[in-house]
Amino acid sequence: MDPFEQVWESSRTNAFSWGYPVVLYTGVGVLIALSVIRNEVFRRFLKAIAIFGLAIIATQWSSSEIEEKWRIRREWADTHPAEMTEEGYMGLTVDGANRAMGPLIYGFQAFLLFCIVAVALFVIRAMMFRRPVDPPLEATSEDEINVATDLPTSDNPYHPPADPS
Repeated sequence: MDPFEQVWESSRTNAFSWGYPVVLYTGVGVLIALSVIRNEVFRRFLKAIAIFGLAIIATQWSSSEIEEKWRIRREWADTHPAEMTEEGYMGLTVDGANRAMGPLIYGFQAFLLFCIVAVALFVIRAMMFRRPVDPPLEATSEDEINVATDLPTSDNPYHPPADPS
């Protein structure tokens, strides 16, 4: 492996590599913490803000990481021109999609992760706080008789007249 390939591989992890995973773990923790808020509207509003805000922060960290990776590679190539090959220079100039699309892809992945966690927490919360279903009430024949006899003698002026049959 030539020296440029070593720099190429070693630059994948750099001073900004720690930020993106920290944002992901922090985001999951924040979403879990927000799940204990009792007010439903407030909880959902805060979760939506957290999801969008953390996805933007994750995008920024991934962008910084990718820019630092390419800065390290470019700097090494500028200081060691004798060790650079045509393939190495081509790799430095051609891979612009990684710089443009990489942060967007990482940001979208973070957004999806936060959405999946929020939905999972919603389901867990719904299962935990499900209201018990009351059994349906059954009317007895005595209740039916009382209801039938009460109808014609209503004091309500808007009550329909009693059926003579």
